Amino acid sequence: MMRPAPSLAGDEFVGRESALTVLEELIGTLEAGGSGMACVTGPLGVGRSAVLHRAVDRARALGSAVGFARCSPVESRVPYAAVTQLFAGLRPPSRMVELATVCMGNGHFAASVPLLCDEFLALAADRPLLLAVDDVQWADTWSLRWFAAMARRAHHVPLLLIGSTYGPLSRLLGEDYGLADAGLAAMREIPLASLSAANSRQMLETLTGREIGAKVAAVAADMTSGRPAMLRGVADYFTARNLPLDAERIPQLIEASWTAWSVRANRAMVSMPADALALLRVLATVGSNFEFEIAGSLAGLRAARLDGALDTLLGVGLVIDPDAPRVPCARLSAEIRAAMTAPERENLYLRAAELARKVGAGADTVADLLDNAPASGLPWAGKTLAEASVYRMRRGRTDAAAAALRRALREPMNDADRAHLLTRLASIEVVHSPQASDGRLRHVLVRYANSDAWPSVVRAADLLLSRGDVETARRVISELHETSAGSVSQDELSPLSALGWLAGEEAGTDPEIPVAPLPAPARRPADPAQAGALAWQLARLAEERDRARKLGLAALGASSEVPSMCRIAASCALLCADDVAMGMDGLDAVVADARRRGARATAARALLHRAGAALRIHRPDEGLRDLATATRELPLESWHPALAVRHVASEIMAQIRCGRLDRARRLAARPLPHTADQGIGWAFLLYAKAELGLVTGEPEGALVLLEECGRLLRARRWKNPMVLPWRCTAAVAHQMLDAPQTAARLRAEEHAVLDRWGTGDAVGRMCGQTVEMLAEVGVELPRPPVPEQVTVPASSLAGLSQPERDVARLVVGGLANREIADELQVATRTVELRLTKIYRKLGAKGRAELVAHLAPTGRSG
Repeated sequence: MMRPAPSLAGDEFVGRESALTVLEELIGTLEAGGSGMACVTGPLGVGRSAVLHRAVDRARALGSAVGFARCSPVESRVPYAAVTQLFAGLRPPSRMVELATVCMGNGHFAASVPLLCDEFLALAADRPLLLAVDDVQWADTWSLRWFAAMARRAHHVPLLLIGSTYGPLSRLLGEDYGLADAGLAAMREIPLASLSAANSRQMLETLTGREIGAKVAAVAADMTSGRPAMLRGVADYFTARNLPLDAERIPQLIEASWTAWSVRANRAMVSMPADALALLRVLATVGSNFEFEIAGSLAGLRAARLDGALDTLLGVGLVIDPDAPRVPCARLSAEIRAAMTAPERENLYLRAAELARKVGAGADTVADLLDNAPASGLPWAGKTLAEASVYRMRRGRTDAAAAALRRALREPMNDADRAHLLTRLASIEVVHSPQASDGRLRHVLVRYANSDAWPSVVRAADLLLSRGDVETARRVISELHETSAGSVSQDELSPLSALGWLAGEEAGTDPEIPVAPLPAPARRPADPAQAGALAWQLARLAEERDRARKLGLAALGASSEVPSMCRIAASCALLCADDVAMGMDGLDAVVADARRRGARATAARALLHRAGAALRIHRPDEGLRDLATATRELPLESWHPALAVRHVASEIMAQIRCGRLDRARRLAARPLPHTADQGIGWAFLLYAKAELGLVTGEPEGALVLLEECGRLLRARRWKNPMVLPWRCTAAVAHQMLDAPQTAARLRAEEHAVLDRWGTGDAVGRMCGQTVEMLAEVGVELPRPPVPEQVTVPASSLAGLSQPERDVARLVVGGLANREIADELQVATRTVELRLTKIYRKLGAKGRAELVAHLAPTGRSG
């Protein structure tokens, strides 16, 4: 007795109950002696083949004769390839040879169709016959003719014809193969759709034999689009490796899903009709940049041909949404593009870019296409890419902006435009490729030094200097200044000269490569750039404070086209003049302008100086914020070593003032590049480490550092203690070592400069911070010797209150503000306020004038 046939349904066919029910009915009709036709349809990976195989197994188990054929793109041009496979499971090889001989004798393959049909009908006369053809869309022409002819004859015998294809068989077997709508009336369409999320999860659990978490199941359903074949591929991947399908393995789940998609997508494209393939490539390339009809024209398709190609793609499942056709995801688009040859891709991108420009697409859209196309040689391409880079920068897409500029530079353009784009690209690349950025800037300085590109040349010099490579900047600018003197007007040359002089101010005193000296800023500067440079020259020399301030304000009040480093120099001059508000405002303006231009290194440089100013006015937390913002603008590893040490120095001093000595120690111990000592920043680091030595009880080591700091500053003639009050701090160290006379001498030297410059009170406040820091960590300074008695004529003190007279006598006695505060047992700020009133009442401009006014004949016991 024959065993009962297995049920058509199975656990792995979850979600396919309705399809299997239809097939069960058809197989039941076949077993009862009837006939029928069916077509299982759906996009790739939806499980058509699995459902078809299940029907074949069911019919075979019930005793029906079964012929099965799987069509392949490889055999799509082989006559009767599908029919041959069907025969192989039903007739002996000798009979196949006989039929082949007869068919060849007919002289025309189509003439053999009736003979082949009769052969199968004869088989069906003996017992029920199921003929199943998988992937009919890849069948050869002759097999399709046979299938249509069999469909017309199927009702004569117990015969069930089942095919599987992406779309309805009417597309394949209509008028072209002689099977009109009437002949297809008996065809049962069995459409298969993607599985729901719940069914996808159930199928994975069945195939893997493991429980799947909701999160993992949701990812799997999304990545596979609920296509059973893709789900099976995922299950096979994990079961073959005996891996649990859990949340930790989601990356592997995603990769397994993409592998399944890739295999089926590439297989589908192999035999796809030319129109459909052309449209698919366009949609994968241009995405949603064009309306569908425009995309069709790019593929060379119009009207009916376009609709037919779309129908094919929708049926296959490589395109979704008939109202707004698109490839389902970016990775599948990449797979489709990868299947093209490089020339095919590049040509398509270029044609798409030209079409996008003609239909008025935005610069960024056109640039996205040009990014992947070869150099076009078209005059509009470079301009469009440059416009797109601006758009991308404004939206924070830095890498995309740089890519657009690199691509733009492959197009033809004049020297002025090329120099401008190279400079812009360098300002972006400095973040991740500072050496490449410096190289582009040097290239602009050497290659494009002509009148048309001169603004970009000056800007390149400004950017190179802002990065901190002062040695290179000084040398390149000096050479350029010398070679351009005869071809560039003095007005155009002046800003470059100012930048070169500023580079020399920070560079080493003994350059490895001899450099022709640039002229110092003129006493009567011809432009704001020179004014900013002269303001800084006067400030670091501590000469003509009022003049330096006026020059600094003039430089900052001019156009933002003034080189940024000249504006930073002007701001620093104002800070040295104790005009903190205007100096800070100037630096803030530079930061804002640099951000607008995308000049990250310049913004970082201005923020570094701003942090130093915040420390000067005892706002360490604000200084730390500025330093952090500076490294967000430009990561510290992208700073030039000669400038990075100044950042480290400022951070050490800020951490000391915030009481975080452990952090300061770690910063001071950080290893530095061997070139870190090549600029003025090294003096700042020595000073910072000296402060750390003082507060950690190591005054001897601090003195060594301060003496070297002073040597470096004196060698460059940086005389103003407002830059670094190294003598005042060294005096504190000597006082800690019980050397009051040396401490007094250093203070006297400091005051001699400050009295001439006019900011003694400001430096007194700065030095007072050091003493306060020492007190906070428990370091008590030895009290200075009691000042000698000073006789001040009573007439000289007329108009002063008694507290003001006490302060005046101690000033004449040579005490600093902090020492006066200790002597009078008041706050340092109180002493400063009383001194301000004394200066105003007596008409003195500073300490020196006050002493001269009160004790013109000297001191007496």
